[in-house]
Amino acid sequence: MENALDSKQETPVSGRSIGMTYGLYSGLVSAIIFVGISLAALNPFGGGLNYIGTVASIVLLVLAHKKFKDSGNGFMSYGEGVGVGFWFILISSLISLAVMYVYINFVDYSPMQLMLDEQLAKMQEQGQPEEAIEMAATWTKNLFWPLAIFMGLFFGMIMVLIVTIFTQKKNPTPTF
Repeated sequence: MENALDSKQETPVSGRSIGMTYGLYSGLVSAIIFVGISLAALNPFGGGLNYIGTVASIVLLVLAHKKFKDSGNGFMSYGEGVGVGFWFILISSLISLAVMYVYINFVDYSPMQLMLDEQLAKMQEQGQPEEAIEMAATWTKNLFWPLAIFMGLFFGMIMVLIVTIFTQKKNPTPTF
């Protein structure tokens, strides 16, 4: 007779839980990078330093896909990879944008001001009229957060779609 502990099968971890866990890690890394760039008095919304967060997100997404394959049967379809990536991007974006929002609105507005100043200086260099510059500043302030949410999710999903092409591992024996 089999021991009850021996017959206990390990249940595979869901793509949602893996995506959410690694999304949490990615969101925290992005938030730390944002705060670090802001404390260095640099523009966290532009420039080459932003690519550090992108590279970190790609690495963490690849690790999430690896964890999914390792916790299951060793395979991951493209759809499963996109599912893991959806939860990854959703949680990562929510955490990083929440930290940015709190930091900018309650701790230090200077990162936002630095971004606005750089944009307005570029417009002045291009010879834009003063009314257009003022209107651009107003619209940027009003639409920044909705656009940040949309762009984070949109470009995050594009990243997921591309990374999953390379991390998928199709099961050679289809299950019906």
